[in-house]
Amino acid sequence: MKRRHLLGAAALGLLPQAGRGQTFPERPLRFVVPYAPGGSTDTSARIVAEKLAAILGQPVVVENKPGGGTIIGTEFVTKARPDGHTVLLTPAALIANAAFGVSVPYDIARDLVPVTGFVDLPMLLAASNSAPFKTVAELRAWAKQPGRTVPYASAGIGALSHLWGEYIKARTGLPMEHVGYKGSAEALRDVIAGHVPLFADVLVPTAAAIKAGQVRGLAVATATRSELLPDVPTVSEAGLPGMEGTVPFGISVPGGTPDAVVMRLNAAFNEALSDPPIRRRLIELGFIPVGGPPQAYAAMLASEIAKWRRVIKDSNIPPPS
Repeated sequence: MKRRHLLGAAALGLLPQAGRGQTFPERPLRFVVPYAPGGSTDTSARIVAEKLAAILGQPVVVENKPGGGTIIGTEFVTKARPDGHTVLLTPAALIANAAFGVSVPYDIARDLVPVTGFVDLPMLLAASNSAPFKTVAELRAWAKQPGRTVPYASAGIGALSHLWGEYIKARTGLPMEHVGYKGSAEALRDVIAGHVPLFADVLVPTAAAIKAGQVRGLAVATATRSELLPDVPTVSEAGLPGMEGTVPFGISVPGGTPDAVVMRLNAAFNEALSDPPIRRRLIELGFIPVGGPPQAYAAMLASEIAKWRRVIKDSNIPPPS
């Protein structure tokens, strides 16, 4: 996907169409979540949907459409009527797929219009309690010994946490060796058991294991410390400056949605995400509320795709099967 296409999409909403947004919404909204119900991402959507309904004056119904690595739910929205009544919780997998050049049944520059950033889920580096290091500094010193490699687990080949692990490897020269799993929960079990010493993951669910003393938190990939893990240093504090990373989620609507409707939704999501009780509940789940104008979300997508595409090329990472 070309950067200019994304940036072109970012301009949506700058010239609202008179009348189209004044009557929106005319009926209940479908808030499509391309994940199974019950997870933290699904919960975040339900928290915000409740507030959105009050703001927009119409029910906002969360619909789970999991499968295909989020492709099924995303495709469903791209084919929906472009009137703003079907909204997508845009998955971070959209970034990974574009960076790898994975074939998908839609063109994100043509078939999706950015509305706003939704939430970011920070990445983190954790270690098994049996690992011979308790900090990043100790990890780097231990890994310098001749012939040593550092196996690290991730949620799977092609996951953003895997790409972030390779980014750390390339930037630091650490002899890290990837061990891919089928999801964070499976990887976390092996790290807790001591089968793999290092774990590149996202804040949820690993933060709970760190708080329970089952694994050690080495660094959180944010500029400031996480409220969930106030005792775990940031990547900069841990000696990994410039290695911040998150799994970003956004809000999109079908291509062709009127500009005025896009801006009405943008205003509603921003109002909901800035509500103090809503922000508190999202932060307690491990998320960072985002918001902002459509062009900021579109620019972030372009930047992230370009960043991970470089990591994939430089590290010669095969596309996920």
